[in-house]
Amino acid sequence: MKTDLFPLLAALTAQKFSGGIFLMAALVVVGLTTYLILTSRTREEKYAAKKRVYGLRARYFIGLSVILLVALVISLRFLPYERYQAKPDQTVTVVAMQWTWKMAAGSSDQTPLEFTGSNEISLPAGKNIRFVVASADVNHNFAIYNSQGVLVAQTQAMPGYRNELAYRFPEKGDYMVICLEYCGGPHTIMTGKIHAL
Repeated sequence: MKTDLFPLLAALTAQKFSGGIFLMAALVVVGLTTYLILTSRTREEKYAAKKRVYGLRARYFIGLSVILLVALVISLRFLPYERYQAKPDQTVTVVAMQWTWKMAAGSSDQTPLEFTGSNEISLPAGKNIRFVVASADVNHNFAIYNSQGVLVAQTQAMPGYRNELAYRFPEKGDYMVICLEYCGGPHTIMTGKIHAL
């Protein structure tokens, strides 16, 4: 990925970039609305005003479509897809059940109820990890938080499904696993830990 051509865009996260695009689009809408209000006349014939507004609307739509298409093409280069397209360095099976996490290295053919694991696991930092997440009972949410309390990755844990989550731990340290889907009274104690070594 070449970031030297667009250093400002490369420094932005996908969320900040999306927010910037949304802000620009909102400013265009506000500007057009202001223009239409300021240039409309009360005595102007209805037909002429309608024709002018429809003409402006068509140009606005074409312009906005071109801007969004260009933004889409540019932004796809900066999203983190490329690093997750390769084969994962390690697979981890995760099963959620009221009110604990079971994690173990490798893929498992066992049903979620038969699966055995621990609520703590050690994984290598800087490697592509594929989490295969399922639930033994109700919906849960497998959320990984870094040591600063920032959510870094998450996916749903649902009965009857196996969702995959790809993540690379950028630095060594302890990461918390928390359930973000309310699953009953002891939901708040449903935590686990990942040691990135």
